Amino acid sequence: MKVLIDTHILLWALISPQKLTVSQKKILEDGKNEIYVSAISLWEISLKHSLGKLELENVTIKNILKAITDTGFELLDLRSVEAISFHELPKLHNKDPFDRMLICQAIYNDFTFMSQDSKLEDYKKLGLILI
Repeated sequence: MKVLIDTHILLWALISPQKLTVSQKKILEDGKNEIYVSAISLWEISLKHSLGKLELENVTIKNILKAITDTGFELLDLRSVEAISFHELPKLHNKDPFDRMLICQAIYNDFTFMSQDSKLEDYKKLGLILI
């Protein structure tokens, strides 16, 4: 299974694995699954860190890429065709542009999206496969 993880899932996996559910841990640790971290999440982390809205424990902003690859997660760049398709995704209940772009990227690439955000359920009718 190809799984795109939401930014908070990434941070939990790197910093606070106790926050992950048992099923989330199983999926993340299963070597048969391809786990992707989007450049969008890296941008969100960098932005929130620079604004003082995000404290990182046990990992620094400078070594987060290494921490990601050390876990076996794969980095996923944002392609131009995905970026230009952003306007097609309706706002529904979630207006956060980072979340919506991740949703758009997951749908466009036919990835399963792992998130704890309850506001994403409505995106299933638009093709989002949600864990």
